[in-house]
Amino acid sequence: MTDNTLSYGSFIPEEFVTIWYQDINEYELLYKQELFARNIFAYRSVGPTNDFDMITYFNAGDDLAQVIAKGATPEPFTTRARIVKHEMFCIADGFVVNERDLIKPDGANMKSKELDIALDRIHGKEDYIAMNGATTISADLLGIVGAARANELGKITAAASSGANVANMGAWAGGDDTRDPYEDIVNAMDKMQFTAKPYGLVGNRHSLKWLNTLDSERIAFTDHIAPLFGKAPTDRSWMIESQFCADGYVYLVPKSPKFGEFVVSEEITISDDYPKQPGGNFWIEIKEWINPAEIHQVTGYVEVQIT
Repeated sequence: MTDNTLSYGSFIPEEFVTIWYQDINEYELLYKQELFARNIFAYRSVGPTNDFDMITYFNAGDDLAQVIAKGATPEPFTTRARIVKHEMFCIADGFVVNERDLIKPDGANMKSKELDIALDRIHGKEDYIAMNGATTISADLLGIVGAARANELGKITAAASSGANVANMGAWAGGDDTRDPYEDIVNAMDKMQFTAKPYGLVGNRHSLKWLNTLDSERIAFTDHIAPLFGKAPTDRSWMIESQFCADGYVYLVPKSPKFGEFVVSEEITISDDYPKQPGGNFWIEIKEWINPAEIHQVTGYVEVQIT
């Protein structure tokens, strides 16, 4: 007699899903410090029922509270300027489990590597969008690069100073008559909105390595630059590596919900209710609903060309 129990829906044992959720939690804990998008932006959850995040922008004088006399009431700030709707996006990946694996005692553990790969690909997409944006998907997804290039306060360029832009002090790799990464970072900070506090400098490993080279006094550039971020000279925590940052550029960034956020509607979940596929396979989908780079003010991000 043919057993068609699995033909109408997924029949993934509960213990499989339990083990996979444990694996997800262990992965998140192990690699937490390496998740670029989730560390570079302020984190906020809007709840699983929301497909959009509504942000209200106000124009209320000097944006500061009022000084009032005892018994008086403050004037309400009712000069609402605009509301911006930020969409939540589904980032997903998955793998298949064969029906023969479902009856094995270690069947769930056999798929732990596939689960790790799916998680790595999901977080990789988060990190890529946080860095470079995805305007082909939505104009809302500017990323750090798009925000910095839209910053009307200017940027640091390899070309001569023009308008709001300032020329850099030479290629960080050397080869020019002069180079001064410290001066470039000082000038970049001048291009940040005054309410933005510099949090770190983002670049790929190749670009950031030049900051560890020595100046004419045989002192590492990092020793001079660290205090600009409020760090001790030997503290390198302000140097933030992104494998998705293009070579030849670094970016000065804040970490404040005023300027950018990593917004979550639904954290990573497992969908295991798909019907059986040809070959006796079952599709396991790993997905989340997020906006990995919700930029609120582009003037907090500054591009520095280092070539």
